[in-house]
Amino acid sequence: MKLYLAGPEVFLDDAREIGRRKLELCARFGFSGLFPIDGEPLLVDDAGTLARAIFANNLALMRTADAVLANLTPFRGVSADPGTAFEVGFAFALGKPVAAYSNVPGQLLHRAHAAIGHAAIGAAGAGSAHTFLADGLHVEDFGHFDNLMLAEALEASRLPVVQAQTPTADPFRDLSLFEQTLTALAEARAAGRLAPSP
Repeated sequence: MKLYLAGPEVFLDDAREIGRRKLELCARFGFSGLFPIDGEPLLVDDAGTLARAIFANNLALMRTADAVLANLTPFRGVSADPGTAFEVGFAFALGKPVAAYSNVPGQLLHRAHAAIGHAAIGAAGAGSAHTFLADGLHVEDFGHFDNLMLAEALEASRLPVVQAQTPTADPFRDLSLFEQTLTALAEARAAGRLAPSP
């Protein structure tokens, strides 16, 4: 069974090593991991052909996968990497099951309050001051770890979303929750809830 490994690890300077470790863990659980490598980060391609090639390659890998395992650890902000979020949506649209993990604890609402700040008293107008931020915008309050579109797509897959209970020292290199998610996927496969694509 092939798992597309979505996540922002491709931006790390040791992305290939992290990918190798992830592939080894997948194999240990009887999965074949598909880890996208976007190429050398310093390559410049003004014509955009490299970007299009990366895009096409990643879509092709997802189409061949039986399921997606996504790292939704917040990246450069309060929410998941936008490229990974796109891949979760693409997989969902293809009808592929998606499991996920996040090495950052808590809800989107709380991270947004911590990063952006609460609105001044009375600034929320008719809205709830609880969901109104200092930037003048609301943040959703559904108790989800991230945006509702991601959370609901994952819920529809009926596969695990494993989230850290405490902060992780190196959230993009720590693979303990990745391994926990693989354990849960192996259990789902054994129970007949995760089958290879026809």
